[in-house]
Amino acid sequence: MERLDILGERVRTYLGQMGVVADTSEEHVYLFKYGSTVVMISLFEDGEDTFCRFASIMLRDFEPTLELLQRILRLNTEVLFGSFLLFEDNTLSFSATLLGNHLDFDEFDKTLRYVAQVSDDYDDELQAIGGGQRASDVMAVPRD
Repeated sequence: MERLDILGERVRTYLGQMGVVADTSEEHVYLFKYGSTVVMISLFEDGEDTFCRFASIMLRDFEPTLELLQRILRLNTEVLFGSFLLFEDNTLSFSATLLGNHLDFDEFDKTLRYVAQVSDDYDDELQAIGGGQRASDVMAVPRD
């Protein structure tokens, strides 16, 4: 069995233990709704290592004003781990990546919940500053 397949099986088991129902793909991507955000777990490898990335799309099609960008930068200094990411297409997400080679349930559970909670906590505030649409407003995924 390939390393990513082994990690994928572990992730599916952990999601099941957490009671999370996610849309899955053959490319090792898992999507589910959490509050007003959409969480994506993606698996990838680099050399001998595998990785598990937790990302939550927070806003799309917003106005990247100076006020919004300053708030995002400040939030990046306040979060315990992970970071807010701004993409060229004006999509904002929050993401954290863990080494997947020896990923245990506690680490997986805490990271998933943290990424989802940070995104859910701040998407309304950031939308009020920059406009745009929250992920749950534009994406069809299973309920949390």
